[in-house]
Amino acid sequence: MNDGPAVGLSLIDRLFGDEAPSLARVRAGLKRDLEDLLNTRERVKSWPAVLGELERSLFSYGIVDLATANFSTEERRAAVVEEIGATIRRLEPRLTRMNIAALQNADPSDRSLRIRIEAQIIIDSESEPVQFNTIIDPIAGAVALTDQS
Repeated sequence: MNDGPAVGLSLIDRLFGDEAPSLARVRAGLKRDLEDLLNTRERVKSWPAVLGELERSLFSYGIVDLATANFSTEERRAAVVEEIGATIRRLEPRLTRMNIAALQNADPSDRSLRIRIEAQIIIDSESEPVQFNTIIDPIAGAVALTDQS
């Protein structure tokens, strides 16, 4: 049983493409859009209280700046993972039943934050699992995704 509407290609793919939607194309577009979201930084200064709706709009697109984030403690890594998960849930409606978790680094000296995003996308009324492994560079704050599905 599905818990969301069927999705197809993103708006950008529909505007610039003439191909029929395929599972591979939907996955590639989703990966690109998630990477764009996670590599965009949200506004640093908060909105005035009278403009509270802006916090839940596209004006707050992106994630917190990770260039100065401290990933050295388990608590801080968990907080960053939770912030990223909340942002994806708020801004990426194509994903349902999402689970996001931090992964352990094989090398203890590696300060990158590794995250696994598991979710379902609904294509033509069929639910398809997707899984992305994410690496966040602690120096540059850059985020890279790989499709593990």
